[in-house]
Amino acid sequence: MGIRTGLPLPSVGETAAQLLVYFLVEDYLAYWVHRLLHTAWAYDKIHRVHHEYTAPIGFAAPYAHWAEVLILGVVAFASPAMVPCHVTTFWLWFALTGIQSIDTHSG
Repeated sequence: MGIRTGLPLPSVGETAAQLLVYFLVEDYLAYWVHRLLHTAWAYDKIHRVHHEYTAPIGFAAPYAHWAEVLILGVVAFASPAMVPCHVTTFWLWFALTGIQSIDTHSG
């Protein structure tokens, strides 16, 4: 994927710019994938598992069908695949997406 692991570490500006692109791409893709998961077939076969918990509890966000976890994993990896970064930015990206997922499912 082109992820760098050596020195020098990325600047704060480079990291911020990459994270901005990552959030924009992930938000766009996640919106459309989520809409597709709400079609009759996908909801019945896959996405309904995610909606078994109706209380707005953030830590229930990752509770989903295994296929949905894979599908949304591809969405999360799409941005770093398109705009390669340093491994520290990659780690930060996945920490922030986890926090964002918990926050958006917290009512």
